[in-house]
Amino acid sequence: MAGSTTESLRQLYEELPYPNVPLEASGRNAIDSLYRLSWTTAQYARSRTILPSEGITILNVGCGSGWETLLLAEANPGARLVACDLAPESVRAAERRLRYHGFGEVELYALDLLEVERLGLQFDFISLNDVLYLLDDPVAGLKALKRVLKPDGILRANLHHAYQREVIFRMQEAFQLLGLFELPTPEACRRVREFMASLASDELRAALHWDPKIYSDDGNIRANYLLPGDKGFLIPDLMRMLQEAELGLVCLVDYADWDPALLFKDKALPAWLEAELDKLSPAEQNHLYELICPNHRLIDFWAEHPGSSLVLPWSDEDWLRGRVQLNPILADNAEFRHNFAQAHEKKQEFAMNWPGASRGRLTIPGAQMAWLGSLLQGPTAVASLIEQAAQANQIDLEASQEQVLTYLAGLESFLFVMLDPTPSPDRSEEGTLNSAAKRQLLAG
Repeated sequence: MAGSTTESLRQLYEELPYPNVPLEASGRNAIDSLYRLSWTTAQYARSRTILPSEGITILNVGCGSGWETLLLAEANPGARLVACDLAPESVRAAERRLRYHGFGEVELYALDLLEVERLGLQFDFISLNDVLYLLDDPVAGLKALKRVLKPDGILRANLHHAYQREVIFRMQEAFQLLGLFELPTPEACRRVREFMASLASDELRAALHWDPKIYSDDGNIRANYLLPGDKGFLIPDLMRMLQEAELGLVCLVDYADWDPALLFKDKALPAWLEAELDKLSPAEQNHLYELICPNHRLIDFWAEHPGSSLVLPWSDEDWLRGRVQLNPILADNAEFRHNFAQAHEKKQEFAMNWPGASRGRLTIPGAQMAWLGSLLQGPTAVASLIEQAAQANQIDLEASQEQVLTYLAGLESFLFVMLDPTPSPDRSEEGTLNSAAKRQLLAG
């Protein structure tokens, strides 16, 4: 992480390891974060294969206070976990957290991102949260990580969004002009609070994204208004950086929430617009979304060695011969299992926050819960689900098959469920469920 901001960041995170999450806090029910940090989920998005995390090797770069490292441990049972941070005090904070939660075997190092080759390891999964946009040269950081990424490995990282965070960037420049970046943290944060409290109106404070409850914590002020090296990016910037680093994009981690169709009433697009969208690549569609509605703080993405995966659509035959299972993040979560089982038993609507879904919210109608509850027992034959749906909803098998396959394809596109097909010689496009069905919002 060599560069002009390195020492400032080292000093910051020596003083205030980030994030300031209580030591005793558990990540077991942090579904959003567990989804983003699950190697199994990322690999399924990449190759549509279900691979357990036992025995893989994971690197957490910029581990900070160890919160992300703890989540990685929770999301990837049986994995070997290595973590590093440029600030020794942050590493010590991470060690305390991991030991408290029973993950004392995690290997921790005070190490700069650009020096990860010194570890002498190759990794199946590399995760760095809120790190890449602080580097003087993010492409150099990506290249360093690529060198220690296994040929079929996955890199997960994120970038601050240039448009969504524009106000924060402006205020960082303002506080730099006022000399606050040169002051010790307690005094600099005191002056930020005094500055904001002295503004003429609540409307102006709100326009500057100021919330006194959030910013009663010095760490939150330093992570936003006083963050050295902070930069913003757009989708074309991400694509350029990956190309320069010779990496390929798997997809955005919350890709379903970047669909331009979400911006229109009932996803009903004028015919000319739908025709134009079909001409655009997925990245161009994501860029169109951010130009119209820059509501994502982060561009969160999974990347790979270019050309290392090829995903062909499932055919109807794949579905009919295959077995479906819940995403392991859900299958292993006691709170989810309880709520899902209740909705199944009562045939009631089930709703939850789910980062893979459109607008981050998934809603399943009671009619579908009548047969989906079987997935709590483990991988289930799709043919069995079709029979259950026919019986529960009193429809014939042909209608049930169409309903179940369409609905499962929608859930699978959100990575809520995963398909394990019986090996077949072909996965051609013939007989594949249409993309409109896969993209449909699930009653949400």
